[in-house]
Amino acid sequence: MSNLSEAFASFDEALTRQQHRARVDSIAARLGSALSRAFRSQGSRFVRELKKQAGHHFSEGGDPFVQYAGLLNGKFSEAISFTDWIMIWAATASNTIKLFSAPLDAAVLQALKAGGAAQIADLGMGINFDLQNPRAVKYLENYGAKLVAGINEETQRQLQALLAQAADEGWSYDRTAKAITDKFDGFADGRPQDHIDSRAHGIAVTELGNAYAEGNLEAAQSLADAGIEMEKSWSTVGDAKVSELCAANEAAGWIPLDDSFPSGDDRPLAHPYCRCDLLTRVKGTE
Repeated sequence: MSNLSEAFASFDEALTRQQHRARVDSIAARLGSALSRAFRSQGSRFVRELKKQAGHHFSEGGDPFVQYAGLLNGKFSEAISFTDWIMIWAATASNTIKLFSAPLDAAVLQALKAGGAAQIADLGMGINFDLQNPRAVKYLENYGAKLVAGINEETQRQLQALLAQAADEGWSYDRTAKAITDKFDGFADGRPQDHIDSRAHGIAVTELGNAYAEGNLEAAQSLADAGIEMEKSWSTVGDAKVSELCAANEAAGWIPLDDSFPSGDDRPLAHPYCRCDLLTRVKGTE
């Protein structure tokens, strides 16, 4: 390949990556907002149910002034046992599943379809990408519910660490309740990385990036099923923040569609918040 051809190829890849990123970012912004609302609602519900339980402990005959003073000054660990908060959290997590799964299912479906359609368009093939193929159906099956289970497990892990600290340091119920609320607000608004606005945004970016790349791959596999020999490559953003894992995948260049990249992945993303894209082409074209 001549230097001019290489330059054009690099420009095309950069343009494709930019177009892919714009499509994913648009869907991710809306999903991130929905997940932020879900985290805040979940946190408010959890604190509300904890307060009910703590109120029973501090009520002492139902005197509202005594109860209020207990909530302000009484130790959280005296009012809420480990079993109490675990049961309250389990009920809260179960009752808020749809707040997360409904927007996730809708957004992932949109990203998967967009990724497949974009891949077909990039290759200049006059066919449609069909989400009814078995690979797409399997990918989407119970997607939101399974993902939310993992989200809730991580939330419980972080709550457990927070409440252990509250018990060890003798925090009051009032201080602990505020810390829990702050924790869920952090899920909605915190900033885990420079390009990630919050845990909610990070989940959106990661899951939609995965779905978009899966759509890319499934579209290429549909062409391969039709007898067209396809190959793929891993494309990073090329900056100093690219992980060694992703850099090695990119360095592998173009590989057969059915092969795995050096990381063992069939396509991006290699890790949470990964910014990489999948490129495919008909073998022998440049």
